[in-house]
Amino acid sequence: MITIKFNGLQEEVGHNPSLLQLIESKEINPKAVALVLNEQVVPRSRWAQIECQDSDKIDIFSAVAGG
Repeated sequence: MITIKFNGLQEEVGHNPSLLQLIESKEINPKAVALVLNEQVVPRSRWAQIECQDSDKIDIFSAVAGG
């Protein structure tokens, strides 16, 4: 079991899920958000390859297009 901080709230997850698995487990549409891992934006194309680690800080934001 590892502990992460997700959108400011500490929580435990049972294994080291990928970022994509974590987002999907929360029933969040991955195409509708941007993700920041430990204060660095992570491209959506890498979410499936990066596993959550103990003490990770993960924040998601609604992706907004504008001009």
